[in-house]
Amino acid sequence: MASLNTLEWKGTQCKECGFIVAEDVLDCPSCGSSNLESVPIPETGAIYSFTVVHVGFGYMAERAPYILAIIELNPATKLTTVLEDVSDLQKIKIGTQVKLKRIDDQIGPIFSPT
Repeated sequence: MASLNTLEWKGTQCKECGFIVAEDVLDCPSCGSSNLESVPIPETGAIYSFTVVHVGFGYMAERAPYILAIIELNPATKLTTVLEDVSDLQKIKIGTQVKLKRIDDQIGPIFSPT
């Protein structure tokens, strides 16, 4: 697990079409170009969509119920993530502001409400 103090969250942007992925890739998933560059990824955003998972599977089974959300970091970057530090699942809404909490080795980036 990376600490936020030492965290450098980088993604990949396609120089051909501008598509941004919040991870390292060899080719653009949008247009297939290999003309890519590393770019910083914003650590804050808003919930674009979400669901409450009541029956998890594998290593996520113990976390249920949990929120699986699509986070919009900017208009060009969205990613699917887990939200932590949510005491009342009913208070989470589309548009809720979130921030990167940590990067989990199995799950990836994990966010929490601000």
